[in-house]
Amino acid sequence: MNGKMERNFDNKLIMMKNGFLCLAMLFLFSCGNQEPEALTIPSKTVQLTDTVIVNAESKLFISGMTCVMGCKGAIEKKLNTTGGIAFFDITFEDSTATVSFDSTLISNDDILAVVAGVAGGGFYEAVLLNE
Repeated sequence: MNGKMERNFDNKLIMMKNGFLCLAMLFLFSCGNQEPEALTIPSKTVQLTDTVIVNAESKLFISGMTCVMGCKGAIEKKLNTTGGIAFFDITFEDSTATVSFDSTLISNDDILAVVAGVAGGGFYEAVLLNE
C-alpha cells in the first residue's frame, strides 16, 4: 500500500511540474517579441475663412481664474481660435488681458461673451478696462 501512495504522489508531482511548465511556456510565448502598435496622429490644419485685419485693441479684467495652466490656458486657447481675434494674451498676476481684433468681424461684447462661455460657462467673467 505504501508503494501505491508513493506512485500516486510521484504522478501528482509530475502533473504539477507539467502544469507549471505549460504555464511558463504560455507566459513566455504570449509575452514575447511583439511589435509595438504604430499610432498615426492626424495633423490639425487650421483654415482661415476670414482675413483678420487688426483695427481694434481692448484691455480686459478677467475674474474667476485660479490657475495658470488650466484657467489661463483654457481662456487663451478659446480666444486665440475665435474668428476675428488676431491676438489674445492674459497676464495672470493681475488678471488682465490684451486682445487685438478685427471690429468688423467681432465686437467687444462678443469677446466678453466668449470669455464667459469658456469651459461651459459660469467660471469666468470679463469686463472692459478701456472704454
